Amino acid sequence: MRRFQIILIIALTLFLATTACERVFEYSLYSSNVRNDRRDTHRKNLEKLRLIESQMADEDTFKIGLISDSHTYYNSLADVAEQIENDTNIDLVLHGGDLTDGGMIAEYNIFHQLMHDLKAPYFTVIGNHDCLANGRYIYNEMFGPENYSFVFKNCKFVFFNNIIWELNNAEPDYQWLRDELFSNIPYDHLFVIAHIPPWSDQFTPLNTYAYHRMMDSANVSMSIHGHHHDHYFGNYFGDRIPYLVIGSPGKDTWCTLTVTPDTLILETKKL
Repeated sequence: MRRFQIILIIALTLFLATTACERVFEYSLYSSNVRNDRRDTHRKNLEKLRLIESQMADEDTFKIGLISDSHTYYNSLADVAEQIENDTNIDLVLHGGDLTDGGMIAEYNIFHQLMHDLKAPYFTVIGNHDCLANGRYIYNEMFGPENYSFVFKNCKFVFFNNIIWELNNAEPDYQWLRDELFSNIPYDHLFVIAHIPPWSDQFTPLNTYAYHRMMDSANVSMSIHGHHHDHYFGNYFGDRIPYLVIGSPGKDTWCTLTVTPDTLILETKKL
């Protein structure tokens, strides 16, 4: 059924593109016009998450679905979404960036359609491919601010835009990240979600050092990334901070993370 929906969406996109030639109405794959019902997705999902939190007030364990780099692997993303739906223990979903391949509105719309049907609320971080063409503007309209955070079950989730090359070599906003990480509130866990792992080629040695030192100083529970498409989990810098790179649906991979006040249990899933 999901594959049929994907084919239907792509066919409709092609139809709109061809009818534009006949001047019936204008449509462009490079359009940045986000429909009103697809705006502010993070805010809407945060409302769903607050409801879930109220319903599980007496529980201290929750489960996260982790996806990244879905690009145009629509069938694989649909399969991941179906597996997430079948796991009734998953309370929220995080996407590690590169929702799209070229930052085009058609790609964003298909992604939104596939993820919108999930019962669990989902949250994304912007990826470098999402910044191509008009992608950055579309991302902000469809999802919200690039840097944001929320607290769920006394765990803080910090989403950080660390894209450099596709944003004219601009420095990531490390001051914002520092302000989010260092507080006097004793969270059970502190998670950072940023698309590019700090050892990737977009990072200078200084950027790598700055990010790594913040993770270590703030005692982050896990630094979560995408970008490389291959799954990785380990203490990359040889310290106490675990780094996760979520494998891409294009390689038939996603993850779940079960969180308790004292433990984290990571499981790698295959399609």
